[in-house]
Amino acid sequence: MRFGSALAALLLAGCGGGGSGSNAGSGIDPRLERLDVYEAQKLRVLGDPDIGVIGMAPTPDEMIPDTGTAVFTGSATIRVEDPNAELVLFGDSSVSIGFDDGAVSGVMDNFFGTDATGDVIDYSGTINIDDGGLDPALTLDYAGTLSGSGTDLVIAGVMQGAFLDDPLGALSGTDLEADIIYNGVPTDGTMIVIGETEGVTTAEP
Repeated sequence: MRFGSALAALLLAGCGGGGSGSNAGSGIDPRLERLDVYEAQKLRVLGDPDIGVIGMAPTPDEMIPDTGTAVFTGSATIRVEDPNAELVLFGDSSVSIGFDDGAVSGVMDNFFGTDATGDVIDYSGTINIDDGGLDPALTLDYAGTLSGSGTDLVIAGVMQGAFLDDPLGALSGTDLEADIIYNGVPTDGTMIVIGETEGVTTAEP
């Protein structure tokens, strides 16, 4: 199931309510544009075999830099697999990788998605990428809390990541066993992050 498409259908169904943000009064929910951007990036980076689109290949080991810093910007997707009210959230992501020392940091925020009733709402809060490393492979440790319309999500875990394209142009990270506390109840979940970079920045000599 394409969760972005399903969420877009919900947003379109609610457009008669007037929307919000920069398009307030136009009848178009501005979150639709964000979904379009996320879906286009996902297709570009990961591809979609169902429609014959090939994503980026893994970056060869010899093309992963030894020095410098790269910032990857893109999206984060959270799936909360509660049998009574499955939730799907989308947000922005920014991940910084220091190739000199293997430092990993970042933030995921500006989330929106479904709540227990199936409505699309905005979620406050952030999820921080506060640790991780590059050896022997990319890992992204994350934790944070999101809240909205009576829904509280405490989320933590470790994403297994990969660098993509040659030269290095993107990364992806996935945790298929995210630790999620959904309104006080431990619940299974999934976390995915996708980001692209304009290149590696090296310090001036």
